[in-house]
Amino acid sequence: MRTARTLRNIIGPLVLIHEQAGPRLLRLARLGVALLWIVKLLLDPLWRLGELPHDLLQLTGFLTLLPRSAIDQLFSAGGLTAFYLVTLASLLFCLTNRAYPLAATVASFLVTAYSCIIRSFGPPVHTDITLILAFYALAAYGWADVLAARSRPRHAPAAAWSSYPLVTIVCFLGLSYMLVGFNRMATGGVGVFTGDTMETWAVDASLRGYYFNTNIGWHVPEWPLVVLLLRLGLPVVTLFEMTAPLCLVCSHYRWVFIPVMLSFHLMSLVFMNIFFFDDMLLYLLLIDWSRRYPALSAHPAAV
Repeated sequence: MRTARTLRNIIGPLVLIHEQAGPRLLRLARLGVALLWIVKLLLDPLWRLGELPHDLLQLTGFLTLLPRSAIDQLFSAGGLTAFYLVTLASLLFCLTNRAYPLAATVASFLVTAYSCIIRSFGPPVHTDITLILAFYALAAYGWADVLAARSRPRHAPAAAWSSYPLVTIVCFLGLSYMLVGFNRMATGGVGVFTGDTMETWAVDASLRGYYFNTNIGWHVPEWPLVVLLLRLGLPVVTLFEMTAPLCLVCSHYRWVFIPVMLSFHLMSLVFMNIFFFDDMLLYLLLIDWSRRYPALSAHPAAV
């Protein structure tokens, strides 16, 4: 009995995150996701892809369904510039919160196309997936809210939809980490934790070059202490990735998960030139703001 009580104290209360979220918190989340995408676009001179030979193209996603003439138009410098400006305008319109379901649907399609475009010239990575899915969730629940409002009697109280998209985004975030962790275990096995995996990844990523180049990763094999730190950190990070869905219901776990994974992402930036700043900023949704600030709750007067 004492052991069970101690375990409950460690785990803490199991309560669904954002269960009490209100419309204000949902609006802040909408603004945050749109702003994150705007920042990503502003950091990316997409039109420069038009200077590359089309022989390098390996079309990804629904771009494979387009006719060749449309591909040639899109992947020209002018076509990419026009696409970039239209996508940026759609994201800016999402900030106004006007006709949000329609605006978010258009923006969701465009950011998916954006991800397909840049992946057509490079290796597939998972940096954008959670942020794309976040837009899908916000758009889908926006339409659900519109449909519910139309079917509701005129004087009936509105349903508390605000928590649903927020919980869904956290679910997507946890699921993305869990799948990465299990994929690493399935494809690499125990050997991924006992060999020179981390040094190899650091050198390879450093030689590839990304937006955030630190030029440090290729020195990693020269620093035994850093090698030891990276090797010890990989199984720890993998364990947290595989158990990330616990963030949905366990507040104590979230307060351990956040600093551990933030440290991991910062080390990935320093030693591998990979910066998951979008996922890191989505960690703000791992904090149950509505329970801390009554104004963000679905029923602020009752809190």
